[in-house]
Amino acid sequence: MTLDLPTSLIIAGFTLAVASGLMLFSWVLLRSHKALGQWGLAFFMGALAIALFAVRGHIPDVWSILAANTILAAAYGIMWKGVRTFEGRPSAPVIVFAGAVVWLFACMVPEFYAWPAARATLMTLIGMTYSLLAVAELWRGRTEHLISRWPIMVVLAVHAATLPLRIPLASAMGGPGTGHAALLAFVMFEAVLFCMCAAYLFVSLNKERVALRYEQTSLQDPLTAVPNRRAFLQQAARIIDRSSVSGRPVALLLFDLDRFKSVNDRYGHSAGDETLVAFCRVAVGQLRPTDLFARLGGEEFGCLLPDTTRTDALGVAERVRVAFEATTHGAADVPFVVTVSVGMAVADGSNIDLPTLLVAADRALYRAKQEGRNRVEPNSLAALCSLAESRAALSAREGDKKFG
Repeated sequence: MTLDLPTSLIIAGFTLAVASGLMLFSWVLLRSHKALGQWGLAFFMGALAIALFAVRGHIPDVWSILAANTILAAAYGIMWKGVRTFEGRPSAPVIVFAGAVVWLFACMVPEFYAWPAARATLMTLIGMTYSLLAVAELWRGRTEHLISRWPIMVVLAVHAATLPLRIPLASAMGGPGTGHAALLAFVMFEAVLFCMCAAYLFVSLNKERVALRYEQTSLQDPLTAVPNRRAFLQQAARIIDRSSVSGRPVALLLFDLDRFKSVNDRYGHSAGDETLVAFCRVAVGQLRPTDLFARLGGEEFGCLLPDTTRTDALGVAERVRVAFEATTHGAADVPFVVTVSVGMAVADGSNIDLPTLLVAADRALYRAKQEGRNRVEPNSLAALCSLAESRAALSAREGDKKFG
């Protein structure tokens, strides 16, 4: 069976309408993702434009040519706007509807309006421009690791590259001859494939972001906005493994705010919360971007310093302690000062795991508390190695019991 152009347009329009419905339904489920609603609107407008194309000859040309192409140009602009919205960037209406305005002004020229190839060429340029701009926007946001980002960029780029193939079909609204049959079949196939793939991938892109944000939230302390205990344990284990392989030293600092319960009891929990936030601000200000700092629970915080010697780690711990002691907090206009105790453990690149470092640093922190608080207490390398050997021996005995 040979497809004629009107039938092909009806099929393409129906596919666009289905894709539009899928995206609008997804937008209803994810109302905060306005980009889905904008793409759903763009695809709906595209379906409406194609429906007007399909009934050309049965309705006035002002609808099937002028209005239909204006709607299609606006649909491309809204599609680009949807990508901008997804990336969190504003889009000026003058740019969104620039293609539609250019089309309307061009149609005021009688020679242009009467020349099908010229009309098709202009619409092709409009569609290609917005499609490639959408690709550029997605490329700019590539630092956000979303798998669907790359396939949808390819789909949009391929769509832009195939748009010029529609120009030879512009004057064949009554049905192309045999010379156009293969081209029509390819164009129709590309249009249907673009509609379904673009819709599916854009929905997937938004869902990926929801999952990514949920994962990030689950790894972040809601009060202080620093990583939580779960994130710390995951990332610290990887850093220590790399340090063991490379033979580079790694230091662990455990911070515990002194007499923090009395802050809550005397000044209220809001003052306590503000103190925790202030400590994080002070500590992060003394650290490198590569250092891992997290809230481990309550008023206890951990900091892993990769590629850091014992001397350097002591310097970091002291700077944090002194800077926090110099910070004045206030509750109901009553200033107060809070101090912090620090326990430190340093691995010199030997095969030390995270649990061993945590136990060693925790023991050092306990000594800091016992010695009067507001001090840094390091754990000796000998004690650390002894602790590691004890843990290894205990693991070996447990293994013998299990398999013996």
